[in-house]
Amino acid sequence: ILDNAAAIKESLIEQKKQNIKFRSETDTEILPHLINRNWTGSLPESVLATLKQLDGGLTCCIVSMLDPDHLVVVRKGNPMVIGFGDGEYIAASDAAAIVHHTRRMVFLRDGELAVLSHEGVRFLDFDGNHIDHTPHKIPWTPVMAEKRGYRHFLLKEIVESPSAVRETIASCVPAKIESLSPDTFQFPCAIPKNISNVIFCGSGSSYSAAMLGQWICELVAGIPATRQVASEYQQMHRVVKENTLYVAISQSGETLDTLESVKYAQSRGAHILALTNNPFSSLARLTQDAFITSAGPEVSVAASKTFTAALAALLLLAFSMARTKKSLSYEHQKKLLKNIKELPDQMELMITYETRIRRLAGEFAHNRSFFFIGRGLQFPVAHFAALTMKEVANIHAEALLGGEMKHGAISLVEKDTPIMFFANQWTLKKNILNDMDELRARGARVIAAGFDVNEEMSAHCDEFIAIPTTPDSLAPLLAIVPAQLFIYYFALYNKKDIDRPRNIAKSVTV
Repeated sequence: ILDNAAAIKESLIEQKKQNIKFRSETDTEILPHLINRNWTGSLPESVLATLKQLDGGLTCCIVSMLDPDHLVVVRKGNPMVIGFGDGEYIAASDAAAIVHHTRRMVFLRDGELAVLSHEGVRFLDFDGNHIDHTPHKIPWTPVMAEKRGYRHFLLKEIVESPSAVRETIASCVPAKIESLSPDTFQFPCAIPKNISNVIFCGSGSSYSAAMLGQWICELVAGIPATRQVASEYQQMHRVVKENTLYVAISQSGETLDTLESVKYAQSRGAHILALTNNPFSSLARLTQDAFITSAGPEVSVAASKTFTAALAALLLLAFSMARTKKSLSYEHQKKLLKNIKELPDQMELMITYETRIRRLAGEFAHNRSFFFIGRGLQFPVAHFAALTMKEVANIHAEALLGGEMKHGAISLVEKDTPIMFFANQWTLKKNILNDMDELRARGARVIAAGFDVNEEMSAHCDEFIAIPTTPDSLAPLLAIVPAQLFIYYFALYNKKDIDRPRNIAKSVTV
């Protein structure tokens, strides 16, 4: 996205001697014409001269018939990675695209370019100064980026969610330990003890995670917290204090709005904690501390295992802060830590419900609109589910707070209106049952996901999905699994392009 594209195009057209003809309206076409005008006989030198005249986002690969022995790769804005193979060098926008060829990679920083040739790779800044980079061996294997017999990457990655959560928990609690104790818990990042409030920030599914992070932080750690949409943050001139912990969430670590919001919070003295699945991302490099989730590569555009791993990381953060602030007794810490360790096994149990959930999705697949409802800690799950339904199934979907249902939304409920209600929260049981009764009284068909020991729940809904019992603060991670499976099969019955939904990008970098 070239901010000064119009001015450059006008200047190129005015140079009649060069007889430049534009074949499109895109700003991209301006780049080769401008490089040609600045040609010095060397592609790298000509690109460097051109970069000084351009404003805005510019990440690209450039080749020329006039200098065929060089490939110039520029990063300004969007991500770019260089792979070091066996006698070959590869440029790509994402590590998952080239992991089948090599695991040795360099992630370019903003304002850098790479020159690939038969002799190797040179790294330069935009002033032409040489930069030293050592390739990193990424932990992802080619097998991790394959379908392995699954029909779609999304289904594979949903099934891998328990493993992603287990590995993320293991970063704080050793997987193999004889005696589980809060004293064995070690959070991987240094959080200042004088933190007075926390701001959680993200975009898309990461905003759903931020929402839940806020409520878990207040419930478990007893620390005041808020959440923000990254794209709105810097424009709203939010108040940030030096003793604020700013938690920036981005699975890719390259979400432009999130990166900009972090720079805003940094300029005001906040302590920044990045939560990302990519240890080599711009976000991880930009911040003081980074909690790297262990989900592995996620190929499908819709977030699945990276989302559940992010929620696990936020839960671990809240637990760590609760210990620092002494807001939980030692016995309570011990019990909660045991519940946290049990989460992956409980998630795996939810995946065994796949056949029944597939049948349910088939019964509802004809609907062109869907409501997801939750109260308290379950509303972020409803928010995430509605977002995923829109992305994957391409139908209207809306998330509602159960307590706000009467304020407008209930007027849309009529016979056979499809609703999924996330009902696994003990403290709001009475309110949840009342909500479902009101919806069914108006003709809605309600699928409820509730705790397996709540025997009366099935009498208040049309379809009941039993979820293993766990404390309220952990329950959202279990509710997500049936929602993801339901949405996947809903989209499958409607013959959607599940892994590559229309108009949606995996990483929003513009």
